[in-house]
Amino acid sequence: MRRRLLLACLLILPLPLGAAAAQGMAEPPQQPILRIETGAHTAPVARLATDAAGRLLASVSDDKTLRLWSLPDGTPRGVLRPPIGPAEEGELYAVALSADGSRAFAAGSTGRAWDGFFSIYVFDTQTGRLAARLPGLPAPVQHLAVSPDGTRLAAALGGRAGIRVWDARSGRPVFEDSSYGGPARMLAFDAQGRLASTAADGKVRLYDPRGRKIAERAVLPNARPFGLALSPDGTLLAIGFEDRLRIEVLALPDLKTVAQPDVASLQGEGLPAVAWASDGRGGVQLYAAGYARNEGATQAATTGGAALNKQTEAPSAGGRGIRPPSAQPEAPRPTIAPAAPAVALPRRFVIRRWADFGLGPAQDIAAARDSIAQLLPLPQGGLAFAAADPGWGRIAPDGRLALPPRPGTAEFRATGDSLAVSEDGMRLRFVARAGLPPLAFDVASGQLGRAPQDALMTGGSDNGPGIRLTQWRNSSQPRLNGRPLPLGEGEFARSVAVLPDGSGFLLGTDTHLRLFDARGSLLDALPGPGASWGLALAGDGSLAVAAHADGTIRWYGLAGQKIAERAAFFLQPSSLRWVMWTPEGLFDHAASGGQELVGVHLNEGRAATPEWASFQQAYRALYAPAAVRARVAGEMPRADVLAGLRARIGHTPLARAGEICAVLPDGSCPALDWQAAVLPAEATALRFSVLPQDRGLGLGPLDVLLNGRIAARIDAPRMVADAGTRAEGSPFQAEVPLDPGPNTITTRLYAADRALFSEGPGLELRREGQAAPPPGAGRLVVLAVGVNDYGDASRNLRYAVPDARTVVEALRTGSAGLFEGVDTTLLLDAEASREGVLKALADAARRVRPQDTFVFYVAGHGVRVEDNGRFLFLPADVGAPRSMAEAARRSIDDDALIAALARIRARDGFLLIDTCYAGQIALDSLSALGNETGRFLLAAASSVQEALDSYDDRNGVFAYALREGLQGRAARDQEGRVSALALGEYVSRRVPELAAEKRHRQNAVFRTATRDLRSFPMAQVGK
Repeated sequence: MRRRLLLACLLILPLPLGAAAAQGMAEPPQQPILRIETGAHTAPVARLATDAAGRLLASVSDDKTLRLWSLPDGTPRGVLRPPIGPAEEGELYAVALSADGSRAFAAGSTGRAWDGFFSIYVFDTQTGRLAARLPGLPAPVQHLAVSPDGTRLAAALGGRAGIRVWDARSGRPVFEDSSYGGPARMLAFDAQGRLASTAADGKVRLYDPRGRKIAERAVLPNARPFGLALSPDGTLLAIGFEDRLRIEVLALPDLKTVAQPDVASLQGEGLPAVAWASDGRGGVQLYAAGYARNEGATQAATTGGAALNKQTEAPSAGGRGIRPPSAQPEAPRPTIAPAAPAVALPRRFVIRRWADFGLGPAQDIAAARDSIAQLLPLPQGGLAFAAADPGWGRIAPDGRLALPPRPGTAEFRATGDSLAVSEDGMRLRFVARAGLPPLAFDVASGQLGRAPQDALMTGGSDNGPGIRLTQWRNSSQPRLNGRPLPLGEGEFARSVAVLPDGSGFLLGTDTHLRLFDARGSLLDALPGPGASWGLALAGDGSLAVAAHADGTIRWYGLAGQKIAERAAFFLQPSSLRWVMWTPEGLFDHAASGGQELVGVHLNEGRAATPEWASFQQAYRALYAPAAVRARVAGEMPRADVLAGLRARIGHTPLARAGEICAVLPDGSCPALDWQAAVLPAEATALRFSVLPQDRGLGLGPLDVLLNGRIAARIDAPRMVADAGTRAEGSPFQAEVPLDPGPNTITTRLYAADRALFSEGPGLELRREGQAAPPPGAGRLVVLAVGVNDYGDASRNLRYAVPDARTVVEALRTGSAGLFEGVDTTLLLDAEASREGVLKALADAARRVRPQDTFVFYVAGHGVRVEDNGRFLFLPADVGAPRSMAEAARRSIDDDALIAALARIRARDGFLLIDTCYAGQIALDSLSALGNETGRFLLAAASSVQEALDSYDDRNGVFAYALREGLQGRAARDQEGRVSALALGEYVSRRVPELAAEKRHRQNAVFRTATRDLRSFPMAQVGK
């Protein structure tokens, strides 16, 4: 007992290093861990919590994140990350918020991998930092609760560890009860400080504030109570069961049954979630959910399509209690996946709502596509619910589904059989979610689109020479030629693929990929990122592709009887953005974005906040599409780049919010709060400071982005710009003109080498009493640069000048009826000096308005600086530099371009870069320009010889393709408009086709960098 008290008192202070070493404790894994980041949960949501005011919601998930959301609209507020490890280490099953929302308590399978015990983490919700931890717990935490007065924190523990209660302010133990015969499930405080709990041993318990047990009752024989809810007046306790479709309403304090609400017409295995919630009119309703379905209510709430016949499994008494249902019932699996659309998944899981404290009539609300783990009443009425979809939703006070779960990943549970792969492994076919059409992805070209019906691709098969697999689907006892195959405890088979030569087979389960030989002997096993819902084999079977529960499709080499991951592909179905990466951290992404969807998690210490950097933040260091393609093809990777980034990401400079005010027309600047959502209606600009902290890599520039585009690039103060210099209190100062209507401000602070940046403070603002204005016409402002004459016959070009003229004319012609006017500037040859180009950009910054569309086209020589990967455009007056350093001084580098573009206020912008090179320039370098400016980027690079050739004796390939697209060859909407997105996709596809006709090889790259894929018109062609 004394040892437990000492461990429990370790809140706030981590174990001293000597003590940890003496007990043989390790630290969290120090290697970089690649994680998906969609802005939402990617695994079932386990628990929810809210502050007393109902303005902040916290959610936790098996995906190892705690997320904060604004209520009632569900806007994301932040992501809090605990230390994580392999397998289940870091999964979060429980969360609670302090009454003011300033602290979040989170726990689950947390800390055991390095401490030998489990921990509760305490986060500061304002800073996102890990403020404290409570270690020393003997079992995973299943549920957390904070008392209404904020003084007590209670935890329900797994195993037979019972419950524990602490002083929430100091971490001092108040009481515990370890006399439980099964895992504690949930607990709740009432206004008097009494604590009620449920457990898988079948008992409901009630304690007084000092921990004395007031009552204990086994409510139903052989049943497992799970959810519990105290009525608002504190007189009733509603109990839901994980293995029964039943609700018991008990009186307090004697726990006698006083009511059993009607559950007629419900199907399923249990109602483990229960809540009382206000209807907003003074009444109180009782709600229950879990595995319950009402097919009649579901069909009435679903338009089109039949419901899928999904099996569900009741949880085991020793498990966590909420298990996502399995996929389809046992059925033969086709060798080649069909191309027909899958059946739509309706919201089959319902929330039952009883009026009048559970005594009135029942209403079923079709709420989720998967099981519901928790119901949380909200202070304003109604409730929030946690679902395995994954996601959370909200029920309005009147019982309407106000906000359904919004999963951000592909869902292969019902579509895994659609997975197919080409013989060389470079093309995929899959269905991202039930009800969506089949898609095809080509690794070599990066093209994603509708899958053709006749694609020569194969899926997995459960039969082969000498091998017949049966009873494997959603089974814990799959059979090989009639003999059972051993799996881990609680492990279920989900997919199979027999090797073509019959030498063995691959089995996908909830937790692993397992490779067996033909006799059923296990050759290798590799932990997977959740269940493997689909498998397919390429060619001779040496390459496998798996569709996983985290929404990824991954390639695995099977050489040498070992399973080794080669690459992963992740699609965001709502936007069709994708990102693809290797285990070493190199990545490629869709033309429309995707670099923000994956990042690098770096643990620090067991009581320290982990570091996080998205691929977008490490773009220059990790963007390597050619290396990704080579990895899929089996080429061994270069040295581990993530290991090299480990120290650097952990020392990226930090940016903290300083002072901020709104600039008014009279010159005054009233102060704002960084948490503000409204600014004065007449405000013209924001003036603010950002406080940097150099952590060893020096300070680079601070970028300020306004509504997704760069608005300012501010160099670090000269005195602190050198690497290794510590900077405290030397702020960046910024003043950024605002757009009409809403304004979103974000900041990025770069390290001195500019390869990495950290996210700084930001805010979203609307003007007082003003909604977002409708999109205005604005002007089309074009700056075009073309250099043929470099003063040296060996470097002169032929078509850069005519290409610039052609692009300007095509844009002018297409603008008719689309813009209020066209403003063009054309700099040719000697006019396109370094000073001339930068002056023209500065002039554009003075005259371009927020409602205008700005296009910057540049054609000429470009080079890539090998030392740092920077892009240089060579102006007409570059001369004959004797070194790369001299060339850089005479050229326009990407930093100068970004700084100049930052001053151009146009909401919509397009960068068109047509460069030729002498074996140096790479499109990868140009892609970083789009990533850092937030503008659409369309770029092409060719050799000098190719640039000297014309496609039609008038223009080069890039300008010709642009002209075609603007004249209507690119996709058009119903009004005959060619959008920036359609133009970029057309030209990037058309350039290599045109080059091939001239027996050249030339590629184009199209990139966007904003999370919200908002396109804009570029030309009006006609309907």
